[in-house]
Amino acid sequence: MSAMASESTPTVSTDAPAVVPPTCPSPASGRPDTSATELNLRNDRQKAQTSYQRAAQAEQDYRAKRRATFARKDIKSAKEHLTVSATSFKEACACAWSAIKAGPAVVKEKQVKMREDNAEKRRSVAEAKKKKWEEKAKKSDDSSASEDAPAAPVVEATPVVEAAPAAAAAAA
Repeated sequence: MSAMASESTPTVSTDAPAVVPPTCPSPASGRPDTSATELNLRNDRQKAQTSYQRAAQAEQDYRAKRRATFARKDIKSAKEHLTVSATSFKEACACAWSAIKAGPAVVKEKQVKMREDNAEKRRSVAEAKKKKWEEKAKKSDDSSASEDAPAAPVVEATPVVEAAPAAAAAAA
């Protein structure tokens, strides 16, 4: 029995640990055993993961590049608009400054127009008064003529004074 026991139980030397031989696929099925399948699946998952990471990074890079292209286009457009607006702003400031400098002339023109309008009103009021005095004088003449009384002296209206500076300036 000891001979059989030695054949069935391998002898292990004390210097080296026992090594289990790797399992190889069974010749009948032609496929790897469980540990090799697990390794293949792990390897496939790692490949898929790195492939997905590369694809995600490429997608982010593409989006960033596309956004940068649009941003450069917008920056160029903004520069053009700012240049045009700066030019327009300078022109607007120049026009506003000349308008401010010409402000007293505008005020003076309004004053002259008001003066002319007031003079016209004074003339029309004076004419109305003159007409009223003349009508009164006619009535008094008619009433005195009907009574055959001595005629009363006719009161003359106040003379109209020309207050238009434009007429005085034209005469000079």
